[in-house]
Amino acid sequence: MRAFLTVVLLVAPPSGDWLGPPLRQDGYTVRPPAAFRMTRMDLYAGTQVGAVSPSADGERFLSAALVDGDGEDAASMLVAVVDSDFVPSAAARDELSTAVVKHFTESLNMPFALDHAKWQEGRVSRVEVLGHIRQGSQLRQLWVTAFEGEGRHTVVTFSVPSGKWDTLLPAMTASLDSYRAERGAKAAGAKGITWALAALIVSGLLVLVAAARARKASADNL
Repeated sequence: MRAFLTVVLLVAPPSGDWLGPPLRQDGYTVRPPAAFRMTRMDLYAGTQVGAVSPSADGERFLSAALVDGDGEDAASMLVAVVDSDFVPSAAARDELSTAVVKHFTESLNMPFALDHAKWQEGRVSRVEVLGHIRQGSQLRQLWVTAFEGEGRHTVVTFSVPSGKWDTLLPAMTASLDSYRAERGAKAAGAKGITWALAALIVSGLLVLVAAARARKASADNL
């Protein structure tokens, strides 16, 4: 057993070797698997594919789409952003599982068979939902992960042909572990808007006060 473990440690590359350059946008940073590259976002225009959330509140959008090839056997990685809180828990695990099944089965007309779901704590806690869909004759494994977030959270979806799952699993795991949120990105934006509105209100009040003083001065001179 000790010899086997030694072989595994020698063969398995560092997790960084599985990953490509960091993707930084929309308040998050994540390193996709090394073989994945950005694809045309217009292919997903007008859809909310991957933007899964137990909450019906908040805007949601697809932030990035990456693939590891051009054919039907290509694996994909979708990164979506949802403007609502997400707190991983046992209850959130069950709620997200239901939302994922509904998203793919009803919204995208792709019947989703749930395999299992788990709540995982860590530097960034998350809930993972795993299952599969069938596209034509191809069976694809889906791995949907929602990360914790206050005001905004990120959802990453891997869609992988079943024959490539074992090969890509280490890279996908390392990619999810690389996820980081820019703390306060959403809050900072809201705070900036609040200060801007306050400045406009104060400016408006100053204009009104100045106008009132001008009218008073004019009346005193009559």
